[in-house]
Amino acid sequence: MGFPVFPPLPCPPPRKNLIGLLLETIIFEQQALAHLINAEAEKVQSMAHAGIAGPISPSEAAEINKSVAEVIKFAAEKEEKLFRKLQAVLSTPVEHGKPDCQDV
Repeated sequence: MGFPVFPPLPCPPPRKNLIGLLLETIIFEQQALAHLINAEAEKVQSMAHAGIAGPISPSEAAEINKSVAEVIKFAAEKEEKLFRKLQAVLSTPVEHGKPDCQDV
C-alpha cells in the first residue's frame, strides 16, 4: 500500500473539494485499518496451523493472543473516531452558487 497522492488545490479550495478530500482521508484510514486487521488475522492463523504442541509454546501463544487483542482494541477505537469524523464531514453544509476562490 503506497501513500495517497492528493491533487493540487486552488487557494483557498472550494468547500465541496475539501469535503471530498476529507472523505478520501477516511477511506485511506479505513484501508490501513483493514490491512492491519488482516495482518493480525494471518498471525493468528499461522499460530493455529502450527498448533500449541508444535513449534510454539502455550506461553508464546498467549503472548501472540495478547498482542492481537491490543491491536484489535486499537483498531476498534480508531474506527469509532473515524465514524465521528465521517458524521462531522457529512453534516457539513456545502454552499452552492458562490465561489470560494477567484483566479488572481
